[in-house]
Amino acid sequence: MNLTHLRYFSVVANQESITKASELLFVSQSAVSKTIKQLESELNVKLFDRVGRTIKLNRNGKLFYSYVNDSLNLLDRGISSVSGGIQTSEQQISILFEVASTLIPKIVNRIQQNLPNVRLNIAQHVQMDTDLQQYDFVVTTRKIPNYFTAQIIKEEVFVGWKSNYPNGTVKASTLTNTQFIGLGNHNQLRKTIDDYFHEQKLTINFKYETDDPATVRGLIDAGVGIGFIPAVTWKTAGKSLHLARLTPDIMSRTIYLCSSTHELNDIQREISNELIETFADAQKEQLTL
Repeated sequence: MNLTHLRYFSVVANQESITKASELLFVSQSAVSKTIKQLESELNVKLFDRVGRTIKLNRNGKLFYSYVNDSLNLLDRGISSVSGGIQTSEQQISILFEVASTLIPKIVNRIQQNLPNVRLNIAQHVQMDTDLQQYDFVVTTRKIPNYFTAQIIKEEVFVGWKSNYPNGTVKASTLTNTQFIGLGNHNQLRKTIDDYFHEQKLTINFKYETDDPATVRGLIDAGVGIGFIPAVTWKTAGKSLHLARLTPDIMSRTIYLCSSTHELNDIQREISNELIETFADAQKEQLTL
């Protein structure tokens, strides 16, 4: 099966006539008939029923046509998007990073190199009731209702400290009297941590809290206390720390790329590809014990 088979089939289905289809396609009737027979032979089903001098789609044909029509329309959009070359007019894309702000420099560099006509509007610290419709994409650990959602990565969350704690593994139950450095309870990483310990029926103590992830990382690195270190997105901070895996259950979180637009335009599609590839590259270099 090739593109010619599908285009001939689509024209015949619309015209309900081999003769009319051949005229529109500028080929012989025998070529059209042969192509349809080859397609039916490959699929091992009949797609048309003959009614007098016309042919009409049967049940199998109508079902197949619905998929072929969608596929050809999408393909035509793709051809149209690149046939004129890379667009030179500046286009604005807005991205909200509820998590993974450490990867913003890599993402910006990648987009600057590959999509120089894109102007990025990046947001990080917003209120939970902010209207998310204003953003083309949201990078988050929550599934936003009625949004298109694609999983980007899943990363383990370690316990991290500067010194004076054992390496390797640590039981979650032994941390209830530990004084942690952490983010406020509105933060997505904090929610992951709270949910984990709630499932373990445990409560932990955050002695120092801030709304700035960079401050948390700085305090942990300064030896003020211990905290939680995501293996991919906090990799740079974790390299200078001692790390331990939580037991008996590993703590992890899933990061999603969300958009209120279920059918992305060409530039949004390119941006989403760049985001996904950046996270995939970062995961290859994640922290390990």
